[in-house]
Amino acid sequence: MKILFLFTMLAVASALGLQSFGLEDNPSPKILADSVCFTRDILPMINSNCSMTKCHDAITHKEGLTLTTYTGIMKSVRAGNSSQSELYKVIANNSMPESPYRQLTAEQKTMIKNWIDQGAKNTTCEVTNCDTSNITLKDIKPIITGNCIGCHDGNNAFAGIDLSTDSGIEGMKELILCSIKQETYCKPMPSNGLKLSICEQNMITRWVNQSSVGNIHEGTPVVQSLAIIPNVVNEGAVVRFTIEKREHLTLSLFNYTGQKLRTLSSGDYQSGTSQVSFTVNDLAHGVYFVRVESGSSIQSIMFTH
Repeated sequence: MKILFLFTMLAVASALGLQSFGLEDNPSPKILADSVCFTRDILPMINSNCSMTKCHDAITHKEGLTLTTYTGIMKSVRAGNSSQSELYKVIANNSMPESPYRQLTAEQKTMIKNWIDQGAKNTTCEVTNCDTSNITLKDIKPIITGNCIGCHDGNNAFAGIDLSTDSGIEGMKELILCSIKQETYCKPMPSNGLKLSICEQNMITRWVNQSSVGNIHEGTPVVQSLAIIPNVVNEGAVVRFTIEKREHLTLSLFNYTGQKLRTLSSGDYQSGTSQVSFTVNDLAHGVYFVRVESGSSIQSIMFTH
């Protein structure tokens, strides 16, 4: 009887051991509060600092490496061993990113090292408690640093959009919002098909909307299909709009802080589509709005210069 009992217990223990071994061999990704998450921490950082145009993007794939996906990144990673991973080695010794791009910070290097040493797993993290109350620039800067600064840094900033300073971020906040929301009239960012998390998008939306005084919409809209062509203006552009019936409209140019710069046009417009031309040669680079007013109705549309 004792022998039978002992045999039974050994069988159960063996089964449990095999079951545990099976789980360990094929674990489901579990993210701890202090661990590194691939989609949240690693992919945006590498995309911003390594996958810019003419580097390791899908088109150029310099040295045969495309670092825009987990599969592509893993070609230069030995899971569990950062010291034998080419990705970490070239980052740690500052060989990459190449000059004139800024090197990764010590914190960023440590994050990549920890991710590799933790097994370099393709983990996804969802924020369960996204606090968007009282958002300040301090809350937004880590998002910009992790997703944008690799391309938009100082004198080497792509498209002249420098997000390396507080004033640079503040001055481009409307454009940042438009880009991260990936609206049809703005170039979608981050690049390479990536998107910020819903929480990050909500944080930036709240931050921009609570401080912008140039972007005003009031009353019942009288204008349909309002557009500025092109929406990134170098020298001149046109405001194109459609109205259903004859209206008296005033079109004015405002800066980001809500200061009126000049009147573009004021008069009666017939039903249908019309357009008003304007130039921006005298304006500093930044975010601007054209405001269309008719009685108590105010509509705004943004453009950058």
